[in-house]
Amino acid sequence: METALTTDPFSRREKIKSIWRALAWRSWRESRARFAAAFVLLTALVVYGVVTAPGYIARHNAHFLDKPLPYSVYVWSGFFHYALQGLWVLAAFVLTFGGLARETGAGTAPFTLGLPLRRSHLFLIRAGMAWAQSIALGVGAALLIPLVSRFAGEWYPLDQAVTFGALMSSAGVVILALGLLLSEIFEGEFTTPVVGLCAVTTLFFSYKAHVVPGWNVFDVMSAAACINPETQLLHGAMPWAGLAVCVCASLLLLICATFLVQRRDA
Repeated sequence: METALTTDPFSRREKIKSIWRALAWRSWRESRARFAAAFVLLTALVVYGVVTAPGYIARHNAHFLDKPLPYSVYVWSGFFHYALQGLWVLAAFVLTFGGLARETGAGTAPFTLGLPLRRSHLFLIRAGMAWAQSIALGVGAALLIPLVSRFAGEWYPLDQAVTFGALMSSAGVVILALGLLLSEIFEGEFTTPVVGLCAVTTLFFSYKAHVVPGWNVFDVMSAAACINPETQLLHGAMPWAGLAVCVCASLLLLICATFLVQRRDA
């Protein structure tokens, strides 16, 4: 009597898919508190900024009669070019915390490493979750602006808000990639947050204060070179060249992070 042992490739693929889904769910559970806190903060910023806009604009126009402040200028300069952009940058960076390096430092990595997946796969799942969450935060916060504006007696174009939110999330992927790289370099629980947040905050305020001259990612995120100087609304071409540089830089950072992860697999 012969006994033939066969492996069903379909069942194996389904098993791997279920593992990927389970790990994606685990990544979501680990980061959902940070995502929720970031969304609440961004929402509070938008609501406060929009609700107080009429009073601020009225005071500005009373002092500068020859230079009235349009609502669209208030939104772009206050949100997409400064406050909302800065808070989104911090939120996106916080979403990258965690990873196998931190689990190794905390002594909780053996269970994760016992799964039939490479370290690079685990890293890519975490990176994908952080990327999806950062886009949801950027576009979601931007969508709130025209919605809340109606309750404040103001109007802002929906298409402009969506475009600015998408630009902020797309160009800002560099910040996300930097955070993912740092999270794989440092094993300490607080090393990545302290080093990364200090570096990103310093860079942000240095560019906003024009201490660092020349091209910068934050101007690409707000499409500073592509707006109408009077209305500060988008017109003409998108900043495709700047976006391409941001995407290439983020890919380079992700490749470096993946290389570090793969070296630990060897």
